[in-house]
Amino acid sequence: MADFKAGKDWDASAAVAHRFTSGDEAEHVLMLIGWLVELVAEVQGRYRRMRELDDATCPESKVTPAMSRDQALNMPVTAVFVDEVQVPLEDRTPVRVEDRKLTAGEYVGELLTWLAKKGPAAGIVLVLATQRPDSKTIPSGLRAVLGSRFALRVMDWRDSNIVLGEQMNTRGYDSSRLLASHKGVGILRPDGDTQAGADVLALTVRTYYMPNEDWQSICRRGRTLREAAGTLTGHAAGQDTTPVLDHAAAVKAIGAGTEQSRPGWSSAELPEPLASVVDYLGDDLDPDGREFVPTAELTEALGVEPSAFARQMGELGCRPTRNRVPSEDGGVRRVRGYLTADIRAAIDRAMADEIGSEDDTGTDQS
Repeated sequence: MADFKAGKDWDASAAVAHRFTSGDEAEHVLMLIGWLVELVAEVQGRYRRMRELDDATCPESKVTPAMSRDQALNMPVTAVFVDEVQVPLEDRTPVRVEDRKLTAGEYVGELLTWLAKKGPAAGIVLVLATQRPDSKTIPSGLRAVLGSRFALRVMDWRDSNIVLGEQMNTRGYDSSRLLASHKGVGILRPDGDTQAGADVLALTVRTYYMPNEDWQSICRRGRTLREAAGTLTGHAAGQDTTPVLDHAAAVKAIGAGTEQSRPGWSSAELPEPLASVVDYLGDDLDPDGREFVPTAELTEALGVEPSAFARQMGELGCRPTRNRVPSEDGGVRRVRGYLTADIRAAIDRAMADEIGSEDDTGTDQS
């Protein structure tokens, strides 16, 4: 449990959590990175062990309910809760991972994306919560691999689509239309079958309100049950919770999906506004991602003044053009914006300039 709200809502879970932290400083982000690196190794280890099990015990390459309850196999279902996930994703603390320089937020995004892809079959489940559902905060690559989505009331249909998926508002699912009086009501887009039927794309549901006293009672009861079952570990058991890290293995695991698509790109090394553009577009900048992004979208998402943004991008050798984009009424309209190929070229030039300046000043490149 990583609570970046740093409030008291999740404190009761410390009694049962294998790992627990509450805070919104850089040290808490770096602690989360350690946990995620450890989980990458755990997922890989579980897959290796599953290959060695017979088909009766492990009929498929995934953890079954029976396997998760077999303490001898040591593959319990492990839920990773990150509240206010935008805090670690936006953290710009510079970190060096092997031979890469990047921000802590970028590394968190890469680790979470890998775990969202590979973790569920190994019994590792991510639960990410945010009150800032914008495309700059949550990388598109991470959003794309999150299965079940739940959107409470938001202020804008764009925010609703960020949570539920592109064009969901045109299909009748828009959580910005929920009223303030609809306490606990949200739109659920499930991953898999529901009682409403396998063909249901999404449904509006109402959640139950749980007072903090009830939550504390549940966690106390959970601790009692775990003590009896001998499954209390880590933080809750008062054990040393410092993970043994293998960044090299983690980089090797996640590198195939990141370095090939954006070789050496780190917003920590880029000038503004390119750094913010990279953070905002994320995987959309990949060659197989978006071809064009409107200027209005970028300036609104980054909160910058349009003329100043255009001037700064022009100084970096990236100039806008006109292109056709779909309109809300189903038609097509021409708008000014940037080709992502031109943005990638500007990034490459900026990175080359950065490397050249380091060489000129004799900076150690090892």
